[in-house]
Amino acid sequence: MKLCFDTCFYCRPFDNQKHRSQESVEAEIIAIKGAVELCKVLGFDIIGTPAVEREIGMIRDDMKRQDVRDFYDWAINDFVGFNDVIYARAQEIRGMANIKNRDSYHIALAEAAGAAYLLTVDVRLISAASKLDLKTKVINPINFLQEFAEWARLLM
Repeated sequence: MKLCFDTCFYCRPFDNQKHRSQESVEAEIIAIKGAVELCKVLGFDIIGTPAVEREIGMIRDDMKRQDVRDFYDWAINDFVGFNDVIYARAQEIRGMANIKNRDSYHIALAEAAGAAYLLTVDVRLISAASKLDLKTKVINPINFLQEFAEWARLLM
């Protein structure tokens, strides 16, 4: 299985303490770490993208930027780059729904990589993507782990 994670996914574990004190945020952090560990243990591909790398580079706080970059570098084991097909698909996705420019690239890159899932903590992206017919499912890491657990249970 192949998975992509957007920049929000990589940033969440390094949110400030005030934000981390929210129960839902702490649950997402646990799920993010669990999803990455699950992928590593099961040999799933975690796809890196230039869109994530660009956004990580835009993080203003030097320490947070380095922490997020280290997490990203540790997590990924494959990479997909930009090409004309991805640019066209991102434009198509933006035309289908109220999806931000950056997010359209995350989806287009995930689809091009053959990722089954794009994990994000961006609720607006999840909501907008749920209304589209995409090749990649856009999902919160908590819901991904629940879906994976159900799938694994059915296999047993």
